[in-house]
Amino acid sequence: MSDDIRAAITASLFSPDVGGVAEKLLIHLKVFEDLKQGDASKGAGIMGKPRYLCLTQKRNRCRLYKTKRNQNGTFSIGKSWSLEDIRQAEVIDAILAHRSAPPLGSPVSSQSSNNQQIPSPTYNNLTSYETETQPRSPNTLQSTPISSNNYPNPISPSASTGRLTPTQETFRHSPISSPHPLSDQKDERKEREKAREQRREREKLEKESREEQAKQERALELQDKMTEQASLMNVEEILTDFNWKTSGNAAVLEKRLLGELHALEAANVHAIIQSDERVQSVVDRIDKALEDLDNMESWLSLYAAELNSMGDDIHEIETQNRGLQILTVNQNNLIKELDHILNEISIPRESLDNLKYDPMDTTDDIVEIQNSAELLQRALKIKLPDNLHELTAVQEMIEKYNIYSNEFSSRIFDYLKSKFEHQAGAFMSNKPPTQRKVPIAYPHEQVEDALIRYQGFSLWEKEMEPRMYNELQRHYASTMAPTYERDIRDMVEVTRPYYSTLRNRSLEDVDYLFRNDESRSARALAYGAKLGNVATGGSVGSGGNIGGDSSRHRNVIRGSLDGQSSVGNMDEDEKAASDAFSHLMNQCALQVCREQNFVCDLFEQSPFAPKSFLDRGPVYASVPDKSRLYSHREKIRDVKISKKVQTWMETIFESLEPSVVPLVEYGLKSDPIQAVSMMTSVEFQLEKWKESDQEFIYTFFDSLMLRVRRYFKQFVLDQIKIIDDTKVSSKKRRGILPSFRTFPLFVARIELASTGAEADSQTRQTINDAYDKIIKSMMSSLDTNAKESDETGDDKEQLNANIMYIENMHHFYQALRSNRLPVLEKWVKEAKAKYETSLDAYIKVVIRRPLGKLLEFFDGVEVLLRTSTPEEVAFHVNYNKSQLRKVIALYPPKDVRKSLEQLYKRVDKHYSEEEGLLQVMWRGIQEELIGQHERMEGLISKCYPDAGVHLEFSIPDLLAMMGDQQTR
Repeated sequence: MSDDIRAAITASLFSPDVGGVAEKLLIHLKVFEDLKQGDASKGAGIMGKPRYLCLTQKRNRCRLYKTKRNQNGTFSIGKSWSLEDIRQAEVIDAILAHRSAPPLGSPVSSQSSNNQQIPSPTYNNLTSYETETQPRSPNTLQSTPISSNNYPNPISPSASTGRLTPTQETFRHSPISSPHPLSDQKDERKEREKAREQRREREKLEKESREEQAKQERALELQDKMTEQASLMNVEEILTDFNWKTSGNAAVLEKRLLGELHALEAANVHAIIQSDERVQSVVDRIDKALEDLDNMESWLSLYAAELNSMGDDIHEIETQNRGLQILTVNQNNLIKELDHILNEISIPRESLDNLKYDPMDTTDDIVEIQNSAELLQRALKIKLPDNLHELTAVQEMIEKYNIYSNEFSSRIFDYLKSKFEHQAGAFMSNKPPTQRKVPIAYPHEQVEDALIRYQGFSLWEKEMEPRMYNELQRHYASTMAPTYERDIRDMVEVTRPYYSTLRNRSLEDVDYLFRNDESRSARALAYGAKLGNVATGGSVGSGGNIGGDSSRHRNVIRGSLDGQSSVGNMDEDEKAASDAFSHLMNQCALQVCREQNFVCDLFEQSPFAPKSFLDRGPVYASVPDKSRLYSHREKIRDVKISKKVQTWMETIFESLEPSVVPLVEYGLKSDPIQAVSMMTSVEFQLEKWKESDQEFIYTFFDSLMLRVRRYFKQFVLDQIKIIDDTKVSSKKRRGILPSFRTFPLFVARIELASTGAEADSQTRQTINDAYDKIIKSMMSSLDTNAKESDETGDDKEQLNANIMYIENMHHFYQALRSNRLPVLEKWVKEAKAKYETSLDAYIKVVIRRPLGKLLEFFDGVEVLLRTSTPEEVAFHVNYNKSQLRKVIALYPPKDVRKSLEQLYKRVDKHYSEEEGLLQVMWRGIQEELIGQHERMEGLISKCYPDAGVHLEFSIPDLLAMMGDQQTR
């Protein structure tokens, strides 16, 4: 049963799964509350409410719980105590038991000998404890209470052995209570004093009881020894008297002996008390002393109550006094705080009148008004502690100041609007100086100096009335837009005549554009400053190589530009137009930059602008440093502010793009090459304003750059179409093609217009792409014409194809090699390679007309040598000595001279003098003929050593003949 109860208690209260409790149950004890003593004769025993005391351990700490068992079999905790509380518990019943116990050794009365039961005294709140542990030992205390005559004795000596017999301990807890119920503090104090007296008395009695108990234990030990010796001597007699042999039951004998011993002890105590007459006197005096003590205690209690009452009154008076002192201090502090608040938020009437009536014209007036406005804003922004702003007086003053603030904001708004309109009208009425030569953006200094002094007022509106602040900005932008529209229109009108001059030129003056007609006069290549001058001391070496030894060719290029004066005038006009447009772009950028910086300063939108009107700067009579208005500023990081500034500039300069774009289109129609100089100027401005706060002007230039680039690319496509569509008639398949004659002029003009463009710029990349596309189209056109010449297989047409390659590649190389443009390097090298190949092929063809059969004979000899020895060649039927003599006889010096005269005329017909190719070709033919003469003489010596035959003309003869042709 005990194991079941222990398991139920553990499961209900001390299981780790219930409430997270991790306590360990050490022992439990069953007790009864509200005890009632039953009829002992009827075996009623102890009756009361069963409870269980549980001792637990958790983290080396022990606690005692009082629990009860519920109807469903579970347990719940009623109270709990720590070990410190348990140590302070008072065992009243044990003390009373010692006080009532008679001294040992007293004579036994006749009443005790008859074993009569004396009723025991009755105690309140009798509680019986029953220990339940697992398992129980045979010596475990029983829960049956034992009473002996009048006095309970927890320990009694055994009649036979003299040892202590375990009995059931019964603890009675009687709470201290006063004879009369207490209703106030005085009674409680009396009760506490009485309890302390009783505690001291109990402690004294406990000490005496412990000493008496020690004496009794020593007496019992001595008595036990003596009894044991006597019992050993009379054991037989005792056993005979108690019918030991008859019963033979030791337990019954022990019980009888214990009863006799108890009766003897009771009789001895009673006899001692009855025999001593002084005992009664002592008892009476003790009772009288106790009564006197009770009277004294009652008087002391009353005195203590009076003192406590007086002390409470004094404490109450002191408390009230401190409260009055605190109240006085708080009221004084409140008065000071209210005075401070009123001083802080109070504004002089004069300052409020300044905001309503004072003029705003001069700097001093503005300073005074701003100082008054500062007082008003400080009063409106003051932060009062402890909800003082909820005071009626404070709220009324704040409401009054809000009315003044709104009226002042409206006054500023109306005044600045009229000021903007007046300044714009005054500026429009003053006509700017006439712009005759270059476009100039005149600054609006008059407007700037007049408005900068109101910088603080715009900051007030920004902080106090954002709606009016935004409306002011829009009104300023719309009011100032016409002034800048007039400025931009004037600058555009100054720039337009430069393009009109270019537009009035004739088509003959624009020789750097590709055309599909051949009406233009044949002129030598114009070597501008950028292309450089070509020295005339070069030569063509063996095989037609360009740039060989100076002794091997002369006068590579002769002549110069025809009509040089007209071209110079044209370039001056173009350069003037280009400079005017560049100046216009720069002036527009500076004007936009200055206006944006001024607007940001006026409306306090710069990154370093003050955030509050209280932090405003000084009032300026004019713009302090006007040069700063042209400077770059840090990029605005706030997206909202940046977008707002962009909107301002779009409104103020809404006429900028509509005015400039028509001028750009007009200039491009006047001279398409102006697109290059325009791109260079615009891209320079893009790089200049990049990563600055001038987003409007950067966006404008970016849009303009896209427009001009798109036009230039379309212009290049049109030029390529012209090149592709150009056809060369069969009668004119010689000489330089129009595209090859125009391209060097085109490059020179483009490079002149792109002066200042960086190598990695958009303009440079666009130009390089244009060069590549145009050159590819030129080469494709040349290949097509040459292929058409060579399709018939006629020697004459093949010769014409070589002539086309030689003249065009020579022209292309000589015109562009000194330019040293990286994008043209590969094309220059390709032109040189094609020139050398075509030159070799041409010379080999033309020299066969004066020496055709002679060259064919020795070509056959060389072929025969590949399969035969030199000695066998002389015996071949077609190449014997007689055939050799016949061939040599066909070319006497006279006929060779005549043939060379005809060859010179033919070469002169093929190549015009303007390119200087006649001398180059004749020098190449001369070198080729000398080489062939040496080859033929070598074959004669090798294959016909004994023939004694030689050519009838020598190398000096050839040089003399060809030299004579050049001098004619």
